[in-house]
Amino acid sequence: MTIQSAPVRAPAVGALPPTPLSPARMPDWHARVEGPSFRRLVQAKRQTIGWLLGLSLGFFFLTLLLAGYARPFMATKAFGALNIGYVLVIAIYLVTWGAALLYTLAAHRTFDPLAAAARDAAIGEGAR
Repeated sequence: MTIQSAPVRAPAVGALPPTPLSPARMPDWHARVEGPSFRRLVQAKRQTIGWLLGLSLGFFFLTLLLAGYARPFMATKAFGALNIGYVLVIAIYLVTWGAALLYTLAAHRTFDPLAAAARDAAIGEGAR
């Protein structure tokens, strides 16, 4: 059994090859990306992601360091059969979910209005 490709059609007689958009019709993405509304959006996202990532990774690595270098502390009983090590491992999951929820909250409250403003500014520039 062989694989057959779709037949290639020959161009119509007298047909012109497709041409790229003329420079006058191409959108000026550099101007839109350098605009103040888009810069505010990127800055807000970087700041939020930086804090959330830094805090969650910091907690994760703190737990790893404690597990490696503070074994007696991690073996201390916290609740019944659970020791501090297990509590911190469970807390890693809670911190991860908390970071995801905080990012979602920031996306709805901060990023979406900034993205709409950047989109409106880009559409306004494109109409000129």
